Amino acid sequence: MFEDLRRAFREAMDNFQNELSRDHVPGTVDRLLSGMVDEVTEAKTRLADLEHQLEKTRAEAAREASEIATCDRRAEMARQIGDEETERVAMEYGDRHRRRKEVLDNKAEALAEEVVLRTGEVDEMLDKVKEARTRRDALAAESGRTGARESIRESDALFSELDRMAEKIGDTDAEADAARSMGEFDLRVDPDEPIRRPAVDYDAALEELKRRMGRSD
Repeated sequence: MFEDLRRAFREAMDNFQNELSRDHVPGTVDRLLSGMVDEVTEAKTRLADLEHQLEKTRAEAAREASEIATCDRRAEMARQIGDEETERVAMEYGDRHRRRKEVLDNKAEALAEEVVLRTGEVDEMLDKVKEARTRRDALAAESGRTGARESIRESDALFSELDRMAEKIGDTDAEADAARSMGEFDLRVDPDEPIRRPAVDYDAALEELKRRMGRSD
């Protein structure tokens, strides 16, 4: 169970590292980080189960030790009064409890070693999640500044475009081209009529600016 969890955590960590190599913080990064936190939580739950099993095993071993002591006392009392049958039965039960205690002691020792091992793994996972969260926050902050710079550049580009459009419309020699670029030139106009300057839809241009900057009223 723990090995499966460790593999899943390592896979999530590798995917997280790959996502961080990008120039922005996609939603995948947050999902991977959330998954890593869930896996650490699951690991801590399993560690608590191991610790509970260890505590329970040690308590069972202690009960067996108490039963061994009881059987030994009964065997000694029977021996003192010459009751061989009672002595034999007491010694037989005492041996059974000794075997059980030996098994429980071995189990407790193995559980104790696993608790130490898994505690170290959980601590390492926690450290990696903290490091990943710090890197994610730093990248998000950097991404935010980059996004702001990009919005400013887009804003400047759009205003420059509007200025060029206005200059183009104001140039009589380029009147026809400007009209076509604005979609306002009518090919059916009488050539003898004075050239009419098309009106610039500055409201539409402003809406486009807001759209590119990611703003809305």
